[in-house]
Amino acid sequence: MDQTRVLALLEEEYERYGELTCDRLETLAREHDLSFTRLAGTASFYARFNEKKMGEVSDCKLPESPFPGEVRRILSQPSDYAGLRAALGMTPDKILDELMASGLRGRGGAGFPTGLKWKTTKDCTSRMKYVVINADEGEPDTAKDGVILRHIPHAVLEGMLICGLCVGASKGYVYIRAEYPEEKELLEQEIARVRKAGFLGEQICGTEFSFDIEIVVGAGSYVCGEETALLSSLEGQRGEPRLKPPFPGVAGLFQMPTVVNNTETIANVPLVLRLGAKAYREYGTEKNPGTKLFTVCGEVENPGVYEFPLGTPVTQVLDTVGWKKTNVKMAQIGGGASGCLLLPETLERATLDIEGMAAAGGSLGTGSIRLWDRQTDIVELCRNVALFFRDESCGKCTPCRYGTGKIAEILMKAPFYAARRQDKASARVCSSKTESEKMDIDELYALAAYMTDNSRCAFGQSACTVLLAALRLFPEEFEDYAKSKEVSANG
Repeated sequence: MDQTRVLALLEEEYERYGELTCDRLETLAREHDLSFTRLAGTASFYARFNEKKMGEVSDCKLPESPFPGEVRRILSQPSDYAGLRAALGMTPDKILDELMASGLRGRGGAGFPTGLKWKTTKDCTSRMKYVVINADEGEPDTAKDGVILRHIPHAVLEGMLICGLCVGASKGYVYIRAEYPEEKELLEQEIARVRKAGFLGEQICGTEFSFDIEIVVGAGSYVCGEETALLSSLEGQRGEPRLKPPFPGVAGLFQMPTVVNNTETIANVPLVLRLGAKAYREYGTEKNPGTKLFTVCGEVENPGVYEFPLGTPVTQVLDTVGWKKTNVKMAQIGGGASGCLLLPETLERATLDIEGMAAAGGSLGTGSIRLWDRQTDIVELCRNVALFFRDESCGKCTPCRYGTGKIAEILMKAPFYAARRQDKASARVCSSKTESEKMDIDELYALAAYMTDNSRCAFGQSACTVLLAALRLFPEEFEDYAKSKEVSANG
């Protein structure tokens, strides 16, 4: 059986019976010649099949933005496949040269040069190569990939075709989150359309180039946003990260050379081939050319997904969407779970590019921007983030498996927490609380530092970003919690 069909098989059974019992899994394994142990391990990993309770970090499914931002390049691409037509008349080396000259960098968070990633796979001599698109947009407060898949699914497919032509791949997969059924349907319709037009399949446009694309639906796992965990999931396994090296460009899907690109990254590729590298670089900065989609929410009048040149001042974006400046306590940029916290005065000098955000003490990440109001309880926010990471940890490495749970446990120890969740009038003062029942701030620091330095993948390394920033910016709020003796009347 094709291993990339395992998640779909489990989904079909789950939809039919409402649960995946041991008996059902044994039958499935027998019918499809699969290992029961492996199948059961895969089924137990994903939230979709286990009704797993998730953390309380807010998600961001936004309406379409009423304003496009300063520019509209990515989202206005026509579906004539002009970029692919241009690429078909070029050698793979020439395509790669154009991409390298454009300076395009990954839009999923890491910002790695796209041309270098492609070159790694292109230089391999394996008989089979793959192109995989990460459309598992699981970062809270991020909605850009969904907008791309709804409005320009053709740009994603065209970018994949150009990538396959350049690196010598003949098969592509779009790994899309289960919460995007509408986007999946639109992508399927576009695949059918381009296949009928002769841009997909065998000997495309009469050339020797052949390429096909399949869609694989995820089953609910935040950690599958990490590229090697995503590849494990594609192979029908538990979505657990792999050690690197080897990198996916050399040994990726089924241990074959694989290009893994973010949805927004690959949607930029047709622009590079359509406009040329020089014209593409007219927007953005020297080190961060092009435009980017930013998801803006929170204390703003017009939340949505906006397109701006990289390097745009943060305040310019916020002025465009109408931010409620006097009521802003802090901004969270880069992701609703892993994005860093920045004070309003820091925003005044910060720019939205990789180097600009690093200089401000943050990171660009997925490009999400949330403004938190002055009433935000910082300890409660950290607690929600900690619960999210505790629930989403794959458990592969000890620092993350133990650390996420322990941090959540410590934040839940705050005696004041129980009272806050109930009627304040029911709270009473308990003078007999022991030190072990208080929130240990020093232990929070120690755990966060250890996880950041020793976790196996970016998940564990970034799980404490919010906590560390909050401890640095708002130490007095944690101290107030730690000193509080209030508990609920039922405590």
